[in-house]
Amino acid sequence: MNVTSISAKISGIVSALRTRWNSALYRSLENHPIAKVPWSAIRRIGQSRLLAFTIIVPFLGSTILFNQTVVDALALSPELVRRWLHLDSGDQLKESAHALTLTRLYYAYFGLSFLGFGSALFGLFCPTTIKDYSSVTAYQATEAPFASKPRFRIMLRQIGYEACYWDWFDEDQFLFTSPVWFRRAGAPTDFQILFNTVMLEIYGTWGSAHPESDLDAEVYEDRRGHPDTSKLARAMAFPNRIQSIFVDELADNAFDQGTRSDVLALAYMAHDNSKPALRLCTASCYAIGFLLLLIPTAQTFYSVMLSLLAP
Repeated sequence: MNVTSISAKISGIVSALRTRWNSALYRSLENHPIAKVPWSAIRRIGQSRLLAFTIIVPFLGSTILFNQTVVDALALSPELVRRWLHLDSGDQLKESAHALTLTRLYYAYFGLSFLGFGSALFGLFCPTTIKDYSSVTAYQATEAPFASKPRFRIMLRQIGYEACYWDWFDEDQFLFTSPVWFRRAGAPTDFQILFNTVMLEIYGTWGSAHPESDLDAEVYEDRRGHPDTSKLARAMAFPNRIQSIFVDELADNAFDQGTRSDVLALAYMAHDNSKPALRLCTASCYAIGFLLLLIPTAQTFYSVMLSLLAP
């Protein structure tokens, strides 16, 4: 076997591995893993009053958990340790019991600290809309009677901004703040589908109400002459002086028509999927915290079961 054939085989293996890696990465991005962790999902944990107290653990945990009195009070029974580790009575047994107690306290300290970090991030960065309302229907039922045209204009601009952010084909506004793969992995499909449907309805209604408008409608159309929702989103998110008038008219149209509830739903979903990096950090802190707290629990359960089943 010559060097050329070996090099060709290695090149083929590398090419096959690269193809598999790209395929796995593509499937992962298409599953939108970041979009599966919206603020409303984190809210179920973040709104817990018990977890809210974990914010103080990183600052006072070492004083509380590693106080000698606390360590002595939480010390594992030497008899249990003897049965778990099959040790003889004596100083070695006491040292092993003390070491196991400290190990579990370390897990508890770091676990509660991560939960505290997660609670702090949730309290600081979770949108107020998500904190106040647990679902889209609750938000619609409460906000619909108080909705006004000025508030709808603000909502539509926020909705347009979020739609532009999740349009990962658009590399102009967010290329340096969020990479394309990150926006692609976090693109909320339900928000995008509803946004496209609602915007086509609103734009069609606006066109019927303003047949003689001086607005150059071709600016917001694709090559086939159909309305382009990505161009409409950009106009709503980053309007110039002329576009501001157009966007306000769209908002007024959405307020007067049957799309009012849909716009409220889009506003809630826009907040729910905002700040993806902070959402990931918050969810990761909660996940790591619960995992660290679960480790000593699983170890104790295993040791107890083993001691009961052992001859």
